[in-house]
Amino acid sequence: MSDVPDLRGGDAGRAFAETFKFYEDGKHRRYSLLFAVNGGALTVAKLFADPQASRFLGGLTLGQLAAGLVIFTLAMGVDIWVFGLRMRERSGTGGKSAWRGVFSMVGRIVLAVICALIVCGWLQVMRGAPA
Repeated sequence: MSDVPDLRGGDAGRAFAETFKFYEDGKHRRYSLLFAVNGGALTVAKLFADPQASRFLGGLTLGQLAAGLVIFTLAMGVDIWVFGLRMRERSGTGGKSAWRGVFSMVGRIVLAVICALIVCGWLQVMRGAPA
């Protein structure tokens, strides 16, 4: 079943379609930022971190970089979650089944799993990083 409504419903259908497009665009921008920052930081760490050196890029340690990315990932996860809940309310699907509509339970689970995996990865980096 699709989360996109039947758009033959006149003004209500058009309003939902506009809200759904706004939701999809906002979600895409937020997820893109989450992945771009984490991917960029991972690339910088791989390119510039010397396994023999405890500090790189102006005295930043790998552990400090990882800690910053854990905080960033958690903050972005909260931002995406709150954005999703607001869009769910705005779309009118907030009172319906949690498994259907905008930012359904599936979307929440996917967001939580993605953020948890990224955080676990950075925590592993912190565990193995020199002090």
